Amino acid sequence: MIDFAKQFKEVAEAAKDACVDGRFDRVIFCGMGGSAIPAEMITMLWLDKLNPYIQRGFGLPPWVNKNCLVICVSWSGDTEETISSFVKAQELALPLVAITKGGQLLKLAQNSTASLVTLPQDDLPARFGLGYMFAAILTLLGHSAIIEDNLDVLNFLSPSTDANLFSSRIGSKTPLIYSSYQWRYLARHWKIHFNEDCKIHSFSNYFPEAAHNELAAYGEPRLMRAGFNQTNKESYFPIILVDPEEEQADIQKLSKFASFLTSQGIDHEIINLDGKNRFQKILKNVNQAVSISTELAKSLGVNPFDAALIEGFNKS
Repeated sequence: MIDFAKQFKEVAEAAKDACVDGRFDRVIFCGMGGSAIPAEMITMLWLDKLNPYIQRGFGLPPWVNKNCLVICVSWSGDTEETISSFVKAQELALPLVAITKGGQLLKLAQNSTASLVTLPQDDLPARFGLGYMFAAILTLLGHSAIIEDNLDVLNFLSPSTDANLFSSRIGSKTPLIYSSYQWRYLARHWKIHFNEDCKIHSFSNYFPEAAHNELAAYGEPRLMRAGFNQTNKESYFPIILVDPEEEQADIQKLSKFASFLTSQGIDHEIINLDGKNRFQKILKNVNQAVSISTELAKSLGVNPFDAALIEGFNKS
């Protein structure tokens, strides 16, 4: 699991002297892979007047203007897409922040007027260092009180589901993670951990949209038609994330989907988002995803920290 309390305390202190002057109409987060997850978490907090946009790719969106704050996050500091966003922001003389451990982004930031937060040199994949990046962004934006108000809870984070039992139920199936639209980034976070930790395919979607398209895939057993001796219900393991405090219509739609899966004889799991506020719900659920994915990786005999395939592709 991720020691959020340690990561938050360490980086909140390191980032307290970094500042961003002025008022901004929009914050553009630039990042890829695990380095984009903190921006998604910030977006789910619904902070007033933030108006966030996440840039996943090269450069910046064409509508960018001087009233936008650009925050470039790269755990390694060598992500080419994020570096290109930083350079573009420099060319346009936009308010600019870099958050990184090192690499080319650190060098660029040190030789510019951009605000810089240097992250600890932990030898971890970006997705396991998201507490550092999340804390840096919150502190930089002046929302460090959110961290301080929840530190006691962070010290006692523990999954509410038996990770060993959960992973054994998934087995060799493909995890499919569902949520409401407002929690779509959280469902995507689970997908990413199954992909990178377990080295398996996993997919995420949200309701009510999934009821208008993806639901059709639960009908006729596609794999049987293709000549494989396996049905859809044996191939997938749906995981449904439900916030007991979200819109009642969303809860009803997700509950209806769970009942549908039961009627089809498809094993699945409902996970309720637990916490007194959105911040706690996010971190508790993220920790649960990490616990389950690492346990599944162990049962599959793979190293959850190994990123050789991804690194090789991106460096080729």
